[in-house]
Amino acid sequence: MRTLVTLVIISCVSFARIFYITLLSNIDEVAEETARSGPAPRTCHFDLAQSEFTLRGSRLERDLTRGAASCPNVRRPLPDSVRTNGRWQIQDRGDDKLVLYSAFYDDRPAVGVVPWIRVLGVARLNNNTHYCHVWYPGCDTPYVATVVVNVTGRDNGYGINKIRYIQYLLSCRLAGIEPVPSHVSVVAERCAQSSIYLPVERPVRAEPDIEFGVCVAIAFGHIPTPIFVEWMELTWMLGVREFNVYDAGMVNMSAVFDFYTRRGWLKVHQMPPPVPDLSIKSKSDNATNSTLRDKVYIDV
Repeated sequence: MRTLVTLVIISCVSFARIFYITLLSNIDEVAEETARSGPAPRTCHFDLAQSEFTLRGSRLERDLTRGAASCPNVRRPLPDSVRTNGRWQIQDRGDDKLVLYSAFYDDRPAVGVVPWIRVLGVARLNNNTHYCHVWYPGCDTPYVATVVVNVTGRDNGYGINKIRYIQYLLSCRLAGIEPVPSHVSVVAERCAQSSIYLPVERPVRAEPDIEFGVCVAIAFGHIPTPIFVEWMELTWMLGVREFNVYDAGMVNMSAVFDFYTRRGWLKVHQMPPPVPDLSIKSKSDNATNSTLRDKVYIDV
């Protein structure tokens, strides 16, 4: 019996020693591979929090660093290279035309183990695969991820300036939970320089929890104030605790908007058209704005 116990102990120690040597060898191989390939400019360092999953955290940092080094010559877009139309950011290259509104970090449990970046916008996309350049603090080169494209509006889109724009949700899967990226660019060629540099928003969970909210996709023109107030009050009574209105120029609504904003019920987001319609010959500012609002909008 004593001999058997001794053999078991020797076997466990031997196995542990082999595992330890193998682990060190793998680390040495990674170090040699990195030395051969050369470090990326200003090698990324993400300052991942230490935990009981130290090896997992180290692997995540290594994966992010390698991903960020896949396009070593790409740099963050400079401020004067980012094209904007109000809140919208624009990239126009041949058949590929992107007009993007916002990006947010999606780490809801329903999306899986790792989070995604979601980008909202309108576009005419060529048939090529598109890529996200994900920008992290502390890293000069982007982490590159393939874009998953989903149509969110009408399948046939909207015709503006003889170009058909479609509403999209563009999604890119990240390598891990932490760190949270600061910005994202979208390109049609893996290592192309982009004129889009959207800040990545991380939605903050409401305190207390809000179970029901209402998002008004877009609103413009004249809505009688009593009708809007009646709708707000009734919807509140039915259990809604947050209202988001995307305003493309509602008339005579500033006072009622201010009232409900001060109450904490309402958030108003200004929503200019993503693409000005150049075919319109304006006779007055009001006439031009009215026509644009009828022609171009996006569901957010």
